[in-house]
Amino acid sequence: MITQTPKTDFLRGKHDKYRMHPTYDGDTVAIAGTTIARIATGTYTGDGATSQAVSGVGFEPKWVRIFERSTSNGAGIWIGETTDTIVDDNAAGGSVTYEATWTAAGQFRTNEIISLDTDGFTVDDDSADAHPNKNSTVYSYIAIG
Repeated sequence: MITQTPKTDFLRGKHDKYRMHPTYDGDTVAIAGTTIARIATGTYTGDGATSQAVSGVGFEPKWVRIFERSTSNGAGIWIGETTDTIVDDNAAGGSVTYEATWTAAGQFRTNEIISLDTDGFTVDDDSADAHPNKNSTVYSYIAIG
């Protein structure tokens, strides 16, 4: 929850025009009535196809993070994230991925999150039934735009 900025001597009186209080209505962050960010969360199930559009986000994301959902104690998980700049820099899309089974902290990967679209994003399985579109695997995401 975003709360109002505490008042200080600087923010009183003639300096009131500088005081901005953000508001949040569940999916939109605004300052002075102007939208500065949209936030959406959701889930989808991988279909193992080369390309699957995840739509219904409600806006074009600038950043997406996807989590493999796991309920097994101690199981490794897959996490991938991208921004509009990373995706646009490579024809096959691009993301930074983390997996509990890797020894490296993270890797740049293509053919995973391949585009950020007007109402969501598109994922790929890298032609190997792999994350983030592995058949029958449930994923959670957070998108900010």
